[in-house]
Amino acid sequence: MDNLQNAVPLNDFIASVPVSVLPRILQITSGVYLQSSIYDISGSECCLSTGDLLKVVDKELLAVSVTNLQTGKKQKLQKNFKGMFQLCVDFRVHNSLAELHEKLSGNSYRHAYWFTSESDFTVEEQVIPRLLPIQLLSADRNSGWSECCIFEGPNSYNIKIPLSTMGQFYECENQELYTLEQILQDPQLSKHNFRCKTIGSGVYLLCPEYEIKTIMQMRKGFVKMPSSLEVDVVDITDYCGNITFVQPLTLTDIYDHHQKFPVVAEILDTAEVKHLVKNDAYSALHKGQKIIIYKKIVSKNVLATGFKGKTSKFFYINDSYQGKFRQRPREFVSIFELWTKALEGCKLKVVVTQDCDSNDENVPSLCMGDHLQVLHHTKTVLTTPTGPQETDVLVCKKGTTDEDDDDDDEEDKPEEVVLPIHMEGRFVEEVKDTKKYNLLNIIQKLKLPCEVKVVTKDKSLSNDPLASFPSIRLEEIIEEYALCIALYDKASECFELPVKYHNISVVLMEEAISELAEHVNSTKVEELTESFYYNLRKDLPSQQLPPPRPPKRNLTTKEKTKKDKEETKKTLPPTPKKSENFKTRVPTTHHKMSLDVQKNIYSTKPKRNAASCEGTDSDQDYEQIDEQIHHLNIFSKVN
Repeated sequence: MDNLQNAVPLNDFIASVPVSVLPRILQITSGVYLQSSIYDISGSECCLSTGDLLKVVDKELLAVSVTNLQTGKKQKLQKNFKGMFQLCVDFRVHNSLAELHEKLSGNSYRHAYWFTSESDFTVEEQVIPRLLPIQLLSADRNSGWSECCIFEGPNSYNIKIPLSTMGQFYECENQELYTLEQILQDPQLSKHNFRCKTIGSGVYLLCPEYEIKTIMQMRKGFVKMPSSLEVDVVDITDYCGNITFVQPLTLTDIYDHHQKFPVVAEILDTAEVKHLVKNDAYSALHKGQKIIIYKKIVSKNVLATGFKGKTSKFFYINDSYQGKFRQRPREFVSIFELWTKALEGCKLKVVVTQDCDSNDENVPSLCMGDHLQVLHHTKTVLTTPTGPQETDVLVCKKGTTDEDDDDDDEEDKPEEVVLPIHMEGRFVEEVKDTKKYNLLNIIQKLKLPCEVKVVTKDKSLSNDPLASFPSIRLEEIIEEYALCIALYDKASECFELPVKYHNISVVLMEEAISELAEHVNSTKVEELTESFYYNLRKDLPSQQLPPPRPPKRNLTTKEKTKKDKEETKKTLPPTPKKSENFKTRVPTTHHKMSLDVQKNIYSTKPKRNAASCEGTDSDQDYEQIDEQIHHLNIFSKVN
């Protein structure tokens, strides 16, 4: 190529080329050694041989060093240096205005500059006296004219001067100041020498150093290198239209811009996904592995948690999963949870699984085995010790048997009750539906989140991990951009690769491959790591309402008496052993108490829906009676 004599040091070229004109293709002309220059770049040896081609796609400023031209001393400036610079002009004389303009502008000078002439010169029969300061405002090389402003004493006027005008022209000083950013953005301005009072009194040459992002013709992947490498280069962009470079692409690039599928690609960077998903298919994605990208899709997965005893595991269940589910009864631990489902429009029927005694006369107690049918939610005013208070409540139909049963017992007939949302309790959903549903159907039938159980495995999977869990909670539907890919040597076993979480660079190959008629998706069920699951949940929008605060209320006299007894019981001495003198420890009033117990011992019968002052169930009542009988027998022996 004819322009190799225009070679310049790599650092000078990078400093002179704006980012806006990148990429540029460079050819290495010489280096530290005549035939090749070997450098350690990012921990690997890189050889820049004479004749090699380099495609510069981006640059980033690393540092700026300044050299004192009088002392030779160098120092580095911060990229945000705030000092101001003033041009040191070049007084060399040029024989034409075009020659001066070429020297000072390089066709891209962004700032006006000042010049003068050692001799008079004529512009269209107008004589311009020598040594007048002239400011060149703009120049058009196509028309050959420049727009100038001439200052003659206190007066000034604009004039057009042909660039072909002959004379003795040279640059003259001006008082304009420049920031470091302005200088670095203008390649021709950065070639000048400057003065800067912030640095010192000398004349300084600025030398910026960049990190450049390149593509090498015989090397896959991007290579980042400092612009200070001691090699000379020449810009041959305009002479090599047919030269092609390996183009590394990310998964996002392929998803957004590539249109023709399927395509074969080779992985340039190792894929590290162990912190996301426990999947053997992903572990095969290493540097040098060839893959087939069949198509781009919007992957739909259901985020799920499987429960087995005290352990839980987290999964992505793909919408192509072919197993069958059955609805599992949900458990609720408060009226508030039932209320939130009522807000969503769910028609719930639940059974009380634990007695819930109410100390409020406005609120009924609930007993284990009671059936509740949620009717609707509303607001009502309840009377509290502090006065009337508006409260969210749940209106339910309460009964001890199903509503279809005919029973003449008035106590067992359903009644309508009003339950405040701050009321506690434990409930389990009544489920009579025993049908089997696939994943999409059960999501349509039930609103997420919901509890299910796998009753039929996905036969296309060698091991369906969901079948071993007695309870699975389906939580959220997650949609992600993904590529359907397969390993090159296992073309029929496809899996979905989300582009968001996998930072993989690939290079497309020229190999042709036909579209398979049927793919087997091996990622129908993916086990997620615990950290990835909770990070995912954190990013999802929360639709849960905060739990309500129970209303403040004053203790009744009965409750105060009960609390005082409990405090007194804590301070009493421990129960004596049989070997001790029991008689001295038994209070005199105990005999009367024992007679009362004997009188009523067989008449004690737990009643349904009766509120217990001690908050115990019927089995505990019988245990207390047996204990009292034991103490009475001991007391009679002692006496």
